Order: sequence, then structure tokens, then C-alpha cells
Amino acid sequence: MGADESVRSVSRALTLMRVLQARGKATLAELQRETSLPKPTLLRLLHTLEQERAVWRAEGDGLWRPALQMVPTRILSPAHQRLIEVAMPVLESLRARIVWPSDLAVRDGSAMRLLETTRRNSGLAVNRDEIGMAIGMLRSAVGRAYLAHCPAPERERLARRLARESKRAPDTVSAEMEAIRLAVQRRGYATRDPRFGGHDEAIERFDDQLAAIAVPVLHGKEVLACINVVWLRRFDAQARIVSRHLAQLKAGAAAIGAQW
Repeated sequence: MGADESVRSVSRALTLMRVLQARGKATLAELQRETSLPKPTLLRLLHTLEQERAVWRAEGDGLWRPALQMVPTRILSPAHQRLIEVAMPVLESLRARIVWPSDLAVRDGSAMRLLETTRRNSGLAVNRDEIGMAIGMLRSAVGRAYLAHCPAPERERLARRLARESKRAPDTVSAEMEAIRLAVQRRGYATRDPRFGGHDEAIERFDDQLAAIAVPVLHGKEVLACINVVWLRRFDAQARIVSRHLAQLKAGAAAIGAQW
């Protein structure tokens, strides 16, 4: 089988799985009508998927059913994929000039989510967080950058949600968020909480030993994402990085927003 035919087979199999998942169960004739695949091709795909335990055919009614659920993740939405395509060349260019790597994070519910990173290509001994991991909103640099620039009604909704999740008083969370907003706006960039080790756990139990500054990627008034620069905390390099590279980080964020 050539490369083109292999790609076509994968595409057809995914189409078939999506149809089965949408219907829940289907006859061969129904699948043929909805996929427009020739009967021999359809049978070959069904038998292959059956061998891989992705679909099954009940003896009682002869209907085909999905054995796996294809659940699209929000982190891989078309908008996120486009954001990666736009942002990564900018972040790689930034890494080449700054040396220290950057992350691209988006809001997902009451947390930020790591969408992409240039840590792998930095060649430095920097912790490689898992793509898709949740990042605390109130203590991380990217989370604070988001809070400082998102619209006030969104910030209020976030405060109520974070208060429920943490079992804290809404007024207390709102006050903390307002203090974060004012500090970020005053400095022109966000930093980590000193007690944040890159994880929801206490820094005594989990410490990635990194420091970071972050800025938002804006499209009009919408915060598309946040980007940062991370470095090993032991180098105590924040003042130097802000002095030398904050303007470059902001220019990178502006370039991503403009290309969006």
C-alpha cells in the first residue's frame, strides 16, 4: 500500500468511526449511505477496526457499534491548532535570541492549559512540562497575565468559580485577583507567586525550580493566550531578563496577535 493510500485509509476509518459514534449503531447499508464508501472498502475497514477492538457487531441484531469513544479535546480544537501554527515560529525565533525557552498557554475553565513550549529545543536543563497540563490561574505567571488583561465581567465569573473550587469566600478571591491585576499592570508583565513550584501542590512537595515572566497575546480586547519566558530560578536572572528581553517578549505577543 502506497503512502497516499495509507493516508486515505486512515481518513476513511476516522470518518467511519465518527459516523458510528454519532449514530450509536448502524446497519451496513446505513454506513454505506452516510460514508459513500464502496461496500468492499467499507467491509474491509469494519473488519480491520473489529480486529483492533474499535468496533463490534452484535449477534442479536447484526448492527455495528463503536467500541471506542472518539472525544475531541478542547486543547486540540481548530482554534488552538491555528494558534500553535501562528505562535510557534514566533516563539522559536524568541528562543533563538533569548536562549531561555517560552510556553504558550490558554485559558481552560478556571485554569491555564499548556498548549505548546520551546523547552525541548532549548538544549537547557529545564523541566519539560507535559503538553496539556493544567496550570494554576492565581499563582502562575501565565495565569496572572491572563487575569490582569481579561475583561472585568470574565474576571468576576472566574473569581466566583475559583472561590467555589477552593471553598474560599468570593470577596477574598476577588480581592486577591484585583491585587494581581494592579501589580501586573504596574510592572507591565506578570511573575509567579514566590511559593509556586509549577504545580498545585505545595512547593515543598513539587518544585520545578523555575522562574518566569509572562505577557498576554491580545486580539483586540480578547486574550487569546499568554506567553512567557522561563529560566532556572537559581540564576536569579529576573532583573536582567526583564531589562534585556521584556520588549522582545511583548513584541512576540503582538506579532502572534497580529497574525491571528
